[in-house]
Amino acid sequence: MKKKKKTWIVVVIILVILALIAGSVVSCTRALSESLETLSNGFAELSTVEKRDISDTISVSGTVESENIVKITSTLAAKVKTLYVEVGSEVKEGDVLLEFDSTQLQQQYDAMQKTLDNAQGMSDHNHAINVRNLENAQAEKTTTLQQAQRSIDEATSAKTNANQKVNDLRAQLDTLRKTRDNIQAQMNTPAPERPQLPETATPEEIQAAEAAYAEAAATYQENQTALLSQYQAAAAEVQGAEAQLSALEEQLPTFDSAIQSAKDAYTAAERSADTMIQSYQDVLDAEQFSADSSTQDELDALADQIADCVVRAPKSGIVTSLNVAEGSLPTADALMTIEDKDTLKITVQIAESDILKVEEGMPAVVRTTATGDKEFSAQVARVVNIYHADSSAALYGQSGSGGYSAEITIDDPDSELLIGMNAKVQIILFERKDVLSVPYESIVEEDGKSYVLLAETNPESGLTTAKKAQVEPGEKGTYYVEITSEEVKEGDQVVVDGASYQDGDMLFVMPDLNASPDADEDGDSDA
Repeated sequence: MKKKKKTWIVVVIILVILALIAGSVVSCTRALSESLETLSNGFAELSTVEKRDISDTISVSGTVESENIVKITSTLAAKVKTLYVEVGSEVKEGDVLLEFDSTQLQQQYDAMQKTLDNAQGMSDHNHAINVRNLENAQAEKTTTLQQAQRSIDEATSAKTNANQKVNDLRAQLDTLRKTRDNIQAQMNTPAPERPQLPETATPEEIQAAEAAYAEAAATYQENQTALLSQYQAAAAEVQGAEAQLSALEEQLPTFDSAIQSAKDAYTAAERSADTMIQSYQDVLDAEQFSADSSTQDELDALADQIADCVVRAPKSGIVTSLNVAEGSLPTADALMTIEDKDTLKITVQIAESDILKVEEGMPAVVRTTATGDKEFSAQVARVVNIYHADSSAALYGQSGSGGYSAEITIDDPDSELLIGMNAKVQIILFERKDVLSVPYESIVEEDGKSYVLLAETNPESGLTTAKKAQVEPGEKGTYYVEITSEEVKEGDQVVVDGASYQDGDMLFVMPDLNASPDADEDGDSDA
């Protein structure tokens, strides 16, 4: 039994060894097959991940021209008296360019001015009279209304005095009535009565009582007589005061009527004065309609024409065309053309495929044949994103495709560029300085993400394989594209043709025996 067990163990070990040998052969065969396939694709081109300056540009061309072109025009039908410039003359703003003969215009102006002065003198005289009449009417109104107001004040004062008298009489009458009634009350005092003596009174007592009674009766009678006289006098005064009060009260309505009459007179005077004033004001207002402004308009037009006889430069620049001569009448629409040499522009054609990339404010670089390799900074000042035909080609009977255009302005006002030079322009769509970048062919898109294949060399075996690393592409230049990545760093080697390889592929890299330690002019150190 032990021998049988050992025999089976040996058999199992032999089978395991054979299986391992068979697996190694298959793995080597697969690796050899992949290597042969890689060799059949040629050598893998690598590029070093570096920080570079990347940009993208559009190359266009055009002709240097002035940004400010002014055509000098005139509507005068007069001869040119003096011409102060010629083609190529540099002028400053305000300089006199030419003068027209203004003799006839000045004669017409002087004659018309004399006629207008005479008419104006008569108009001023009539105006002064109308103003005086208006001022007199206004002064008369003031005087009349002051008199009418005094009448109102006098009537009002008379009524006030009458009311005061009535009130005073009423108070006096009340006092008189009280005095009269008081006297009447005293008169109603009973007379003294004869004394009643007892039967036991003595003759002397009777005599004394009778004497006292007689004296009291005499005194009472005297008082009654005096009181009656006083009463009669008081009653007369009351009657007189009542009559006077009644007369004043009957007069009170007449005072109200006097006041109302005075007010009515004031209103009538004011209305009459206002009518007179308005009539004079209407005369003054009508002056502006009666005045004939056509003569003044003609005079102003002549003055403008005389002023226009001296033609001045509206802007500084160079005279680039001249269509008049001394002693001649203008025949062309423009007398001359002035172009500002300090503000230059270049109008360039933009292809339809590029028009949406170009924006105002983008920098540009300008070169010309005359200035050689010298570059001039510029910028896109205006983008015309409306298609237009090639009008210059149609003018000369040629066929042109037309298209979109842009205006490029030169930054340096003191550049060597001259109007009319043919220029080549590079519009810089974007420019990034010192950014990590790789060739744009090395980036592979998978499932909405971007990757590059890093070339990693095993230090022991010396074999180089591809390793996938995720990146975020940024701005894309002519050859390189900006990237950001946590898996790729400066100095790494990436496979240029990333789409031809897979993660884990063996790379066959041919060493560059002629390569120098320095990088090439683009900052790219290719393996």
